[in-house]
Amino acid sequence: MLSRRRFLTAAASTCALPFGSGGIAADALVPTAAVAQPKLTPTEQLMYATVRLFYRTPTQTKWGTAFFFNFFKTETASVPALVTNRHVVEDMASCSFILTARADDGTPDLSKQIPITLSDFQNAWLPHPSADLAIIPVARTINGMTIKPYFVSLDQSLIPTEDQLKDLTPVEQVLTIGFPGAIWDDVHNLPVFHRGYTATAPYIEFKGQKEFLIDFTTWPGASGSPVLLYNEGTWLDRRGHTIMGGIRAKLLGVVFGVAQQDISGNVIIQAGPTGIAAAGHMSVPTNLGACIMSSQILDFEPLLVSKGVTLPSGYKMRARP
Repeated sequence: MLSRRRFLTAAASTCALPFGSGGIAADALVPTAAVAQPKLTPTEQLMYATVRLFYRTPTQTKWGTAFFFNFFKTETASVPALVTNRHVVEDMASCSFILTARADDGTPDLSKQIPITLSDFQNAWLPHPSADLAIIPVARTINGMTIKPYFVSLDQSLIPTEDQLKDLTPVEQVLTIGFPGAIWDDVHNLPVFHRGYTATAPYIEFKGQKEFLIDFTTWPGASGSPVLLYNEGTWLDRRGHTIMGGIRAKLLGVVFGVAQQDISGNVIIQAGPTGIAAAGHMSVPTNLGACIMSSQILDFEPLLVSKGVTLPSGYKMRARP
């Protein structure tokens, strides 16, 4: 259970993460920013946890969602990155996104936006070994900005352990934050919230894959959105006990696709589109989204270590099942 004011850490990057054509250097750890007590409510903070990734060509625009995540976060250091889907970024020659500026009092300044474009982009992201996930280390980019941004980062403490997953029920209330279709506040650079329920048990691998389904429609552009177990005020635990007060929040997964039923009646999980185009086959929408279990994000930890990242003092990687 979390207090309303200590839900997440709002931060502006204060140190460079060496990443680019030369890869990730061994000194990639950055100091964890010391920030004042957040002045925003938890859901207000979540408005600044995601960005809209986009890539324009002369004929189309491709886009998706990404969220800030601090790898190896301790009291003294972390490796910040954007988490998204591999299918969102793999065809991008460059990648752009917009951040909100930080006001002098540490709050977001909705009147100022900071456009960012990452060139040489194919050398600026890392794919997951097997899942439809990718990360984009961003501290070096943010640290070089003359206008300080306001953003909020998730971290490994929000990824549920096996014991915490076992305490969940098959139907849990969830929340996503992202940029579905053309539905977003481009004037204030703010995402869209979507609330619903898990459609399959989030602790059981759907069809033997590290995935689960959510019971609401996934639109083009929503790929890469974080899926959070989110209860505020009152909720029931697995034993039917009523829990009152505070907030229960966990990062359950990452949206990556939609569940479709083809004309033969087979259910097919398809990667979410990153643009709007004519369909090449007939399928029946199920209004179900497909999500990758958040534990897969932790697979980037040994990958980052293999690239030369040194673990912060005192940090222990979670054992993988």
